Amino acid sequence: MNRKEFVQKFFKGRAVSRPPFIPLLGSFLTKVNQVSVEELLNDSSTLASSIVNTQQLLGYDSLTLPIDTSVECEAFGAQLRWEDKEMPAVDSQLSLSDPLDHSDFSMKGRIPILIETVNRLVKVNGKDYSVFATVTGPLTILKNLYGEDVFSNKTEDIVDKLEVISQGLIQMIKSFGDEKVDGIIINEDLPLDVHLKDEFSQYYKPIFNVIKFYNISGILRIPPEVTTFEKIEKLPDCLIVSTALLSNASKIKTKGVAVDQSFWSQSTDPSELSEIWSKNNKRRLFLSTSHSLDLNLDLTELQEKTSLLCNEATWA
Repeated sequence: MNRKEFVQKFFKGRAVSRPPFIPLLGSFLTKVNQVSVEELLNDSSTLASSIVNTQQLLGYDSLTLPIDTSVECEAFGAQLRWEDKEMPAVDSQLSLSDPLDHSDFSMKGRIPILIETVNRLVKVNGKDYSVFATVTGPLTILKNLYGEDVFSNKTEDIVDKLEVISQGLIQMIKSFGDEKVDGIIINEDLPLDVHLKDEFSQYYKPIFNVIKFYNISGILRIPPEVTTFEKIEKLPDCLIVSTALLSNASKIKTKGVAVDQSFWSQSTDPSELSEIWSKNNKRRLFLSTSHSLDLNLDLTELQEKTSLLCNEATWA
């Protein structure tokens, strides 16, 4: 059974020998091919090669696009700030009074580069590895486009923008679905327990419905800073959450446990994770990371810890 069959078996709800490890990726992808972040994210060949080479170096269970919360903002017209070793960020935010356009969204900015990247990964590596696309969540895009204070505006003004944002994301997800990815990670990078009003929740349902239409896995990643779960539990079938929130996620069928940043730098006993795995009857539980893997992480530590997580003996 290769890695793709292993991951597929897990997401179909069948018992597997260990939890799959599907980490979030960031600027660490520049390390193997020795390129800048700007070079990495502006060429599909470079990005695809870096994703494959990084997976081969560390040995985790999937080929996954990096977490890039700027790519959708750029497609909506925001100006970005590029730095050599960090993921790009919005440099000049938009005004809430300006119109927002989602027409031909998948053809704008660097989104075609991502689509071409997953096309390469699926065609060349898709028989051996599951390919996961990443899409920034609507509230994170809203915050990045208009600033931290956007949530102090009238709800109806925010709703108007979320409608356009969600329509753009649906186009993007359809493009990934057409390329036959195995799953899509929706990355929300802000505290949904604080900002997710009932009026905003409606924009997640069509996003996950489109993912279900393609019969692929839809995963919502929420940051470890989220402290309560009630507002989020109705959104997806699959979540990446911190261990602190795991016990409150009983209604979610499939759960991803976010391994904390300290795991990579400290002498960590994996027995807590093994206990969680056993309590979940060795199914419907996979591992991810609390944050994107970046250049500050030591390569040797990453290799050793990833080997530990992907060793069946750890979970016996």
